[in-house]
Amino acid sequence: MRKPTSPRGSNVTAKGTKPAEKRQPRHHRAAQADAARHAARVASKNQKRTAEGIATPSQQKKEGRWVVGIHSCREVFRMRPKAIVELWLRNDFERSEDLNDFALQARKHSLQVQERTPPQLDAVGHGNQGVVLRVTEDPKIDWKALESDEKSIILVLDGLEDPQNLGSILRTAWLAGVKGILIPEDRAVGLTTSVCKIASGGAEHVAVERHTQFAQVFKRLKDLGFWIYGLAEKGQQTPWDLKMSEKVVWVIGAEDTGIRITTERICDELIRLPQVKTGSSYNASVATAMALTETIRQHS
Repeated sequence: MRKPTSPRGSNVTAKGTKPAEKRQPRHHRAAQADAARHAARVASKNQKRTAEGIATPSQQKKEGRWVVGIHSCREVFRMRPKAIVELWLRNDFERSEDLNDFALQARKHSLQVQERTPPQLDAVGHGNQGVVLRVTEDPKIDWKALESDEKSIILVLDGLEDPQNLGSILRTAWLAGVKGILIPEDRAVGLTTSVCKIASGGAEHVAVERHTQFAQVFKRLKDLGFWIYGLAEKGQQTPWDLKMSEKVVWVIGAEDTGIRITTERICDELIRLPQVKTGSSYNASVATAMALTETIRQHS
């Protein structure tokens, strides 16, 4: 006698067996497999970097900033040697007078030298010249000193995203005696390894502060006696037409869009740079250098 069969579509199964599990669509399974492989590759890479003494991106973010290059690292030793927590030198550093000098400085400050291969150094930053260090301190704006200073210059960079520009501006600002640089919280490059390298030491002398919005800090600067000039094509005067305030803020716009409208509105005055050709504008770092040069001339 035949056993009764389950109706079509019924979930009833033969005694002792489990219902078949519903399988995921093939494209879902493929996506999960790709994600697992990617996670495994990242974990393996980070394990390898850790084993070789190379900081992973998350470590770099959490534990200070990395500085590369002879000039930049030399300024860190000059300005804040106690904040250096790691020093890496190329594994043939004895052959270089400059690198040997870093080893002597490390001994003076009781800092261990860690020898690394060129690929290990390049993993932190290219153009390192055989020296890499990690520092846990940044320059700070001395707001109290700004109250009593008779002459001061502050820069506001309104959305610069190019590391080359910020690095070049930092070096120029250092030489021009700028007391600090203000940048927005979002959509602006900060003190990256590349920026510090390009600044060639300037990043250790000029503080960079992030602000969520400029209105409040502009009011604070105005209360301290600063006059705020924004560089913009619509300006009526050039820096050479002005009799500048002794306390000056220069606002420099982004590479492609210039100063934002909201920032323009809270400037005291818009200033243009003369140019023969129209349809384009000066590079942000060049424009900054031009404005600072005239400011220094008038202040001196």
